[in-house]
Amino acid sequence: MTTTPPSSAFASAFAAVDLGATSGRVIVGRVGPDNLDLTEVHRFPNTPVRLPDGLRWDVLALFQGTLDGLREAARSGGVASVGVDTWAVDYGLLDADGALLGHPFHYRDGRTDGTATRAWAKVGAEELYGITGLQHLPFNTIFQLVAGTDTAQHAAARTLLLIPDLLIHWLTGSIGAEETNASTTGLFDARTGTWSKDLLSRLSLDPGLFPPLRAPGDPAGTLLPHVAAYTG
Repeated sequence: MTTTPPSSAFASAFAAVDLGATSGRVIVGRVGPDNLDLTEVHRFPNTPVRLPDGLRWDVLALFQGTLDGLREAARSGGVASVGVDTWAVDYGLLDADGALLGHPFHYRDGRTDGTATRAWAKVGAEELYGITGLQHLPFNTIFQLVAGTDTAQHAAARTLLLIPDLLIHWLTGSIGAEETNASTTGLFDARTGTWSKDLLSRLSLDPGLFPPLRAPGDPAGTLLPHVAAYTG
């Protein structure tokens, strides 16, 4: 972290919401022709919760921490835009009204034990790697979805949003999936840069769950009025 030069040295300020496995933080970056100043304006814990059906993320607490951090960012002088970054593979499911169907599962939850074998019976491991280019990890999104296929939650789901896209949805109301994060799911075709319709079909996953893709840095939308009012 640098000493802040006079404000005239900077053209713009930007907020970065960075959520990790044990904590979250909001950073304000002030960018000038020859300067970059980074200031942590808010930090908050990320504490998973063990529920009767498994290990879950407390995503509401994370969103509140994000809002509080953006309010601190505004107090520090205002920002031109906000970017959101989190860990990969985990997701939230929305129903037909856009409401979240329960707290997202934690990637360390044990419900995916043995699920890879079920998926490989439909798409071999070597073929899967050829399509996605993704390292096999037992908690990849593809295996989480296979594990939940027969649940009431999945039956009610109409939209899947990865964690950063879920937070962006709550901030702006927009629905989408950023491509580099989508590539961690095991359902993204690295050759075409799109969701793999073939994989979705063979694994009996509803293509309608998966939102439109957007490129890194593409604007997702503007803050919803109540978010803007809270954060300033």
